Amino acid sequence: MAESLDDLLNQIKAEYQEKDQGKPPEKKPLLDEDDLKSPATNSSTYQPISSSPSSPSPAEDGMLSELKAEFEEQEREAQRKRQQQLQEEELKVKQREQRKREALKQQAQEWLNNLKPHSDEGLWFEEFAYSYSSKLEAAMDYLQALRETP
Repeated sequence: MAESLDDLLNQIKAEYQEKDQGKPPEKKPLLDEDDLKSPATNSSTYQPISSSPSSPSPAEDGMLSELKAEFEEQEREAQRKRQQQLQEEELKVKQREQRKREALKQQAQEWLNNLKPHSDEGLWFEEFAYSYSSKLEAAMDYLQALRETP
């Protein structure tokens, strides 16, 4: 991409220099037919077009600065959009995890409601839940562990 931008800028520069000299601008294609037919070559064979020894005119400088500013603005806008997409994706993931957690919480509450406290399972759960801040948290961990076990 940088190569084609350099080519475009050099072509514009050449057109303005020819205009200043009274010659009609010479339109040359960015790629020759041979370039299209041959397979892509190694980037180490790239030979940049040397710029003319004369300094660019103020009009050329202005156009080049304008093109550069426009390109930089497009890059900033693209970066902003990528950042926004990442933030939206993170938010979706957090919301999905929150919904899963709420569903697990409801299932754990239902499991606790159906648990008989004096059954073997109920007595075991009492011991299991002892180190938790609440029986609901313990039930959520227990049900989660059951799901992860094959």
